[in-house]
Amino acid sequence: MAALTIGLASSVSAATYFQDFNGFADGDTTVGDGSQFNGTAQIQGGQLELTRDGVAGGFASFNAPALAGSSGGWAASFDYTIIDGPGANVPADGFSFNYGGFGASVLGSAEEGMAGEASVSENLSFEIDTWMNTDAEQGVNIAEKAGGNDLGLGFTNGPILEDGTEVSGVATMSWDPVNGASFSTTGLLTNAAFSNLPTTFGADDANLFGLSARVGGANQSVLIDNLSITTIPEPSGTALLGLSCLGFLLRRRR
Repeated sequence: MAALTIGLASSVSAATYFQDFNGFADGDTTVGDGSQFNGTAQIQGGQLELTRDGVAGGFASFNAPALAGSSGGWAASFDYTIIDGPGANVPADGFSFNYGGFGASVLGSAEEGMAGEASVSENLSFEIDTWMNTDAEQGVNIAEKAGGNDLGLGFTNGPILEDGTEVSGVATMSWDPVNGASFSTTGLLTNAAFSNLPTTFGADDANLFGLSARVGGANQSVLIDNLSITTIPEPSGTALLGLSCLGFLLRRRR
């Protein structure tokens, strides 16, 4: 019998967001891509500065626009540098990357994701708590808000950086309805290494992606670069039809 050959259509294209923060002046608070700067967030040295060492108090967020198809899954990454200058106060408090039903102007709850935002009922957060007090909360974490309830999914306790030091690395996050949430980091004293943790929060294509950070009396610089977000494409209707036809013909050949 002649060989069976069927061409299958490619999957629907992924939606993407990328921002390297280059080409903007220090102090700029717009990059013209539909994202929004809030609080102390601004451009510094071709990077996104959320908080600054030596400047006490304040929240910041950078909220990127929604991406079509995000409810089917996505992957994201960014570079980070955390700086605590020598002779100043110890580092704190931290930052998070979020995917959820928050508005573009929401500041978020920094290292606590969206836990403190009453207006946000559905959210997934990837958290780095830098507060150098060796307490039970310091470390890396994945959490969600589902139906307005804050739920921890995975946590590793430990220091992020020591007083008067600097760390840098890459954060990589992903989520999809089947495999759940994954989170890894490099370059921290305590790194995230979470894989395929089940989630229950409500995903929606209208959800935004956002970074949230804060400082108090203790403070640090948090710099973000090369923010990349890509949705996971679903097979197109034509591709699914091709797969269905292939299955039918293979059954006929038996």
